Amino acid sequence: MDDQGNRSIRLRYTATGAIAALAVVGAIAGTAALAAKPAAHAPRHALVANCDATKTSAPGLKDKAGAPEPRANPQPFLDDIQRLIDNGTITAAEGQVADREIQAGRVDTDSLTAAGFTPAQLQAVQQSLSGTKRGLASAAHGTSK
Repeated sequence: MDDQGNRSIRLRYTATGAIAALAVVGAIAGTAALAAKPAAHAPRHALVANCDATKTSAPGLKDKAGAPEPRANPQPFLDDIQRLIDNGTITAAEGQVADREIQAGRVDTDSLTAAGFTPAQLQAVQQSLSGTKRGLASAAHGTSK
């Protein structure tokens, strides 16, 4: 194959990786934003059941001391990676790399590629994480797919 063909293939893989990275980062960032946003209208029975909560500051709001907001729960995304390991899409070692990226709050396709992920594996990770993000968004808004 000539130099032009090799460059074209590398460019395609790089573009695919960049798109997958953007989608995964968007999935994680969107979930973090959804998790940090307090519910606009809590049901009346929830307010009555949580009387102690009304005596303290509202969740998601910073108190006067400036305490940081809690981080979003990455467990649904970690579960996605475990399913990909279980079905043989990625190896356990690749799953550990992806788990570290998720725990850090940003999934970097360069790190995943350096760990040995193929474009098909990157796409599978992106699709899985995006599906979870959509599911969490639907649940947060009280809608179904």
